[in-house]
Amino acid sequence: MYEQFFGLTEKPFSIQPDPAFLYWGRTHRLAYAMLEYGVLNHAGISVITGEVGCGKTTLVHRLLDQLSDTHTVALLSNIQQGRGDLLSWVLMGFGEPFAGKTHVELFSQLQSFFISEYSKGRRVVLIIDEAQNLSTDMLEELRMLSNINAGKDQLLQLILVGQPELKELLNKPELLQLAQRVGSDFHLTPLNVEEVHAYIDTRLAIAGCRRRVFTDRAIDSIAEHSRGVPRVINIITDTALVYAFSAEELVVGVETIRNVIRDKSEFGVFGLASDEAAAPPLRSASEAGIDAFADNSKKNRRNDNDEAIAAPSEDARVQSAPPLNKPHETEKRVADDVIVDVATRAGGQLHEATPRFTGVKEESSITGVVVVASDNNASPEAAIRSAGDGRAIVFVAVGGAPDTIAIAKSAGAVIAEGSERSFSPAGRARNAGYRQLKKIAPHLEYVQFVDADTALDPDWIATAEKFMARRPEVSIVTGAIKPLSGSNLTTAPMGARDAANSEGEIQCVYAGSALMRVESFEAAGGFRGDLLTAETVDLCIRLRRRGARIWRLDEAMAMCRPAVKPGGWWAQSRQRGFENAYCASLHGGPPERLGMVDTVLAVLWGFLFPTAVVTAALLGALVAMKFSPATPPILIAGAILAFGVGVFVFRIAAAVVIRGLFKLSSWKVAFPAVMGRFPEFLGACKLWFGAKR
Repeated sequence: MYEQFFGLTEKPFSIQPDPAFLYWGRTHRLAYAMLEYGVLNHAGISVITGEVGCGKTTLVHRLLDQLSDTHTVALLSNIQQGRGDLLSWVLMGFGEPFAGKTHVELFSQLQSFFISEYSKGRRVVLIIDEAQNLSTDMLEELRMLSNINAGKDQLLQLILVGQPELKELLNKPELLQLAQRVGSDFHLTPLNVEEVHAYIDTRLAIAGCRRRVFTDRAIDSIAEHSRGVPRVINIITDTALVYAFSAEELVVGVETIRNVIRDKSEFGVFGLASDEAAAPPLRSASEAGIDAFADNSKKNRRNDNDEAIAAPSEDARVQSAPPLNKPHETEKRVADDVIVDVATRAGGQLHEATPRFTGVKEESSITGVVVVASDNNASPEAAIRSAGDGRAIVFVAVGGAPDTIAIAKSAGAVIAEGSERSFSPAGRARNAGYRQLKKIAPHLEYVQFVDADTALDPDWIATAEKFMARRPEVSIVTGAIKPLSGSNLTTAPMGARDAANSEGEIQCVYAGSALMRVESFEAAGGFRGDLLTAETVDLCIRLRRRGARIWRLDEAMAMCRPAVKPGGWWAQSRQRGFENAYCASLHGGPPERLGMVDTVLAVLWGFLFPTAVVTAALLGALVAMKFSPATPPILIAGAILAFGVGVFVFRIAAAVVIRGLFKLSSWKVAFPAVMGRFPEFLGACKLWFGAKR
């Protein structure tokens, strides 16, 4: 109805449980972690409770989407006392016949089913939603089912999901034995004010929205009247979008929300249908002790147009570089830093730089920086200087680089412990830098990884912190990396790179620079230290499988002058082919399929097609010599080879047209883009047949 008017691909506030729209607030992350822990660690019984409409069922459906083929799962949502035998319900959930059998026969059949699935290597998981409707006898019978085991392994994992009444039910003295078998449990609470803002922004973004729809005052009003219950938030926001669409208002203001609340109260059958006794008044994150966002200290001033104007806090002024009046002045300053740094490096002299971090904990700074040097030719001074004052900065070199370490020390960075050794591959080096960062600044909430040949934009970290504070479900955020004047950035190594440079959710971060949430980074175990390359891509995939999101902002993150490597585009394309094949070996299967398309294209255009053309030319010449002596064989072979060359010429011309016929950059990029398949194939062969396989 209103989707096209607001630029949406689907309705963002449906009251039906949809895992794709799951908002990862702090309590939802913890609740899902307990569910995941219960399944992965074979906990006998797991319990999740929460207020009506807080998202329990959505979490359950998310878990169902993530369970692998090694689990046999049954979800029961409507069991109640007096509506049939419990064992019949359970057998029905697993698709087993149950009609016309006694209680003993049902139990025996269920036991045989558990043993049969265990013998196939499958774990049996029974999820009961709305479990507060179960009677004491039913719960005791479930406990007896959880006693079925094979040696030390339990054959049934039980997950109970219900409203707060389930807590009271399980605390009854007669269910003490059941309560003692609960291996993981969590109680979901309503969202606080900041989380309501993030919840609405998240669902709109997932539905394809790329602009602001609700004003801050409107969301504050929604939070107040919904009391933080997601289902009630959905009802209010969905109705408000209908009202705004009818009035042709592109932005939903507080007056529209007031009209919705008034009409629901006066003309609705149930009003807002919220339980005020169950949902206490909302508190801010700082008062509630949940998700103390970085910008809580910022005060909002409201103007007459219902817009929120954020007053910069003292912390933000400390963390970011002084603002400049013109964008080109920012670019010029960072570019000059890099140029001066390179010139000084070549002259063999080092700047005496003021230390950016002296080892004293700067509680005002919630983001630390890890500068990573991949080779000894990349000077890290510009990257360190661009990180800003009062912030913890650690430098680590991949493979050991004594000259680079000396520059980093003079620039004021703390050197990762053990840097005199060879940190290799890059994943180990990045983890070592992070460990050192946490030692000197354990209070950090975010960590910014940056390559040594890259200079951060002065406003990037403050922008990323504000975004991450409002979007707690996002674990990694990245921005635009712009080349300095006169230099060209090579393309990302994987063909499945985030296609658009526009803002939004992406699959992976392919560059080495990104800002990460410390909590998520540690929960994932950091980077894998055994990977030859693509360690950031692998981390993104593992985080996404845990329900996290990876986001790209349309803001400038850094400026980069790519290092000049011997071999030019040929060497870079060969490295790209190696990385494509490596990513395909790691995550080439569905749903990611990383590197698969480019690896297949490299094999097709870099080997199969040229080989087929040459083979056809040779066969054509032989056939001509045998069956048509009057026809020169060289003419036949030349014609076939010319056809093959023509195909490549046509592909280059098509690449120019697609990129823009009258753009000079199109002509510069088209040839290496097409002919780069040859070195890409050689790079893939280096992985498959070389010493590094």
